[in-house]
Amino acid sequence: MRSPERQFNALTPDQERQTEAQKTPEISTQKEAVAENETSVSYLGVTLEKAKNKEGQFVPRREQYADFIDDREVALPLQRDVAVAFLSGEPLLVDGGTSLGKTTTVRKMAAELGWEVHYANLNGPTDVEDLMGRYIPNPHKSKPEDPEYIFADGKVTSGLRQEEGKVKIVILDEFNAAAPNILIRLHEVLDALERGGEVILSEDASEAVQVNKGKTKVIALMNPPGKGYFGREPLDPAQLRRWVYKKLPSELPEGTFSYSTDALFGAAPESQNVTPDMFLANREQALTQEQLQEIPGIMEVLEKYKEFHKAAKELLKSRKVAEDQPQPFTYDDRMEPRRVRDFILRFYNGDINETFQQALKYYYANKLETDADRKKLGELIRLVEYKPKATESKRKGLEREEKAGVTEVKKEAAIPEAKLEGPVAEQIEAAIEKLGKENVFGPKEVEKTFGVRLAEVPGIPFSVEELERAEKMGQMLVLRVDKTDDGKPMSLEAMTGIIVKRWEKDKKGGLLNTAEGWRDQVTGAEDFAKIAPRSGWALVSKDLLPDSTSKNYVEQTEVIIKALREGAFKDMEMPEEYAEAINEFNEQKERLIKLMNEDWMEAAKQLSELKINQLTRQSIQETIYDLAMYHDTHNKRLLPNRYTWPNSRSSVGGLVALGDFVARGVNGYWWRPGYRDDDVGVSLSRRL
Repeated sequence: MRSPERQFNALTPDQERQTEAQKTPEISTQKEAVAENETSVSYLGVTLEKAKNKEGQFVPRREQYADFIDDREVALPLQRDVAVAFLSGEPLLVDGGTSLGKTTTVRKMAAELGWEVHYANLNGPTDVEDLMGRYIPNPHKSKPEDPEYIFADGKVTSGLRQEEGKVKIVILDEFNAAAPNILIRLHEVLDALERGGEVILSEDASEAVQVNKGKTKVIALMNPPGKGYFGREPLDPAQLRRWVYKKLPSELPEGTFSYSTDALFGAAPESQNVTPDMFLANREQALTQEQLQEIPGIMEVLEKYKEFHKAAKELLKSRKVAEDQPQPFTYDDRMEPRRVRDFILRFYNGDINETFQQALKYYYANKLETDADRKKLGELIRLVEYKPKATESKRKGLEREEKAGVTEVKKEAAIPEAKLEGPVAEQIEAAIEKLGKENVFGPKEVEKTFGVRLAEVPGIPFSVEELERAEKMGQMLVLRVDKTDDGKPMSLEAMTGIIVKRWEKDKKGGLLNTAEGWRDQVTGAEDFAKIAPRSGWALVSKDLLPDSTSKNYVEQTEVIIKALREGAFKDMEMPEEYAEAINEFNEQKERLIKLMNEDWMEAAKQLSELKINQLTRQSIQETIYDLAMYHDTHNKRLLPNRYTWPNSRSSVGGLVALGDFVARGVNGYWWRPGYRDDDVGVSLSRRL
């Protein structure tokens, strides 16, 4: 019987056999690693079609690359990864030391494919007109009515113009030596290619040039900033997000140098042991979105991917990877998932685990320089997999039993207790060491308080340094879950049902004052039943931030920012998402202060949605969850006589404040954002 992850009913039998054959190519020699026929060339399995029109001065001559060595460490993987970018139409930025053969590799591929190369070196006196074009004296003027000047295309524009049967590569060399105005202009070009639009030539009376990423491929090359390369500055990570970024070594690996040198003298071994895992195989026809959703295990893998993405960002933020790489980069929250999806659509080979992991290696691991860093990330990549369950889950079992008229829950269907071992167990132990056992609320406390037994425990996304700062700031570490044990949202309604009755039985008192009041006056019926805490680990202040009382909502946000700079990230580089959020707040602050006086409800909405408040304030549901967890564990109430101001709005549009947690429960009120009170401050809560 075939394993479920290999079954994909949307494929026809012929397609399926072809896919299975492609998946494990029996290729081990240099000749087969780059396979060519009359119409295409395959680079480690990634096939590119040759140009129908191979004539012209811009097509490199093949004889120039007779001595090119296809080594397995640099040249072959680079050709494969360039081919993936060319196939998908994504712009590729390759960062590596000199003499690695970056430019030569691209030109050699162009010679094999019959594609044109339009090369521009951005170092030195290059200006925008060199790339986009300028007016020059008309060399063909022979009559008085002939124009004095004609427009001559620049090196980029000539690569953008579409010609029948031609495919063009625009090479932008020494990319990080370019002037800022050149980078801005090139980004306009990239954006036009991405949307399949037009590039407006302001240099030529606003001529509109229709562009097509299927006909024009863009690749940028650069040496790493610093490391002896004069005049190379790091690129802004916000600009880098437009590119698929691939990091090569700073110098040629010793094994590659030895093999290439031997090969030049005819002394190289016949085989380099090019292994099947180095190969990809693009599909003749990409999957559709509907077919993607039919792949068994896709939703399970997707959930693992989201956890991986967060963990990869944390490794990068805490400098546990890429510590010595001078070019900063990000794992973008929007671009990377889209790229991974498109990779799956194009390269799905019948095994969702293998294909997804190949995508993560291409878009995530390729950004890292050292083998140690790639190995570290590879340990996370291996966890992104679908494991078919031998037995059905408790919830699915209940559904089947109810249909059969059986209501008894079988004990063996329950989710097994999560085993705390490996990296997660070590992280929890480290957190306990830094914060104290009384301030760490993990899977055991989740089960005790809310009755949720976790099958898997997510990794803690905070560094040791961040935990040390959290201890000084009086914070606790809380693992939040967004689902109850039966899979429903961990809403205020659910928390009321789970906790209040048990607490009343245990003589602990209530949690909310009255469920009806919260449902009808504070959250509204839909939010009361559906909105849950954001899942994952969070660092939460047990008390209000100092100096946060007697301040309105905007002034409190300024206190939060001060706490981030002087506490949470003191002597550390501010994470990009927080820096962006702070910049957004500073840009909007004066306008929002004015709006509070003109339209307080709209001001409340915009303030609650500000990124800084989403990152650092609890929601109503998270506040109740955290207060319940602490009280249930220690039989002590936080905020017994004060209020914290979360980022949630009431059913009538005001900003809800929670606190005064006494025996009868937690009180909640809503206020306008301009309100100030001696007992109202804010707690700092952050998940990243």
